[in-house]
Amino acid sequence: MKTCLSTMLNIPVVALVLLSLLVCPLAYAQGPIVTQDELKQALVDSTKSRKENLDQVRHFFSSEATAKALKSANLDSKRLDRAVSTLNADELAKLAATTRHLDADFAAGSLTNEQLTYIVIALATAVVVLIAVH
Repeated sequence: MKTCLSTMLNIPVVALVLLSLLVCPLAYAQGPIVTQDELKQALVDSTKSRKENLDQVRHFFSSEATAKALKSANLDSKRLDRAVSTLNADELAKLAATTRHLDADFAAGSLTNEQLTYIVIALATAVVVLIAVH
């Protein structure tokens, strides 16, 4: 009698396990975690962000004061421009944030031409070193 009772209890348990094994994959197959439109939008946003950051950095390095600083340090602005375009997204975003801050400080008069020259030389050197490390 005991074996009959345990067999009767095992059948629903086995059926429940089998049912859960069948239902779980169906639940996961309902749809992708990221839709194709979301992925496309993320790529568009990333491309737009990179372009804006690249434009910011190029604008900074092409300004008159910066061009003078690069020339005084015998740094080739064309080489620097090529190096900037090869930076990865994170490096470019950090550099763009720094150049925005420096633009604002210089425009507000917080930086002298000499200070800007030293900073530009340091930034340009950092870009060249980053590219050499890659």
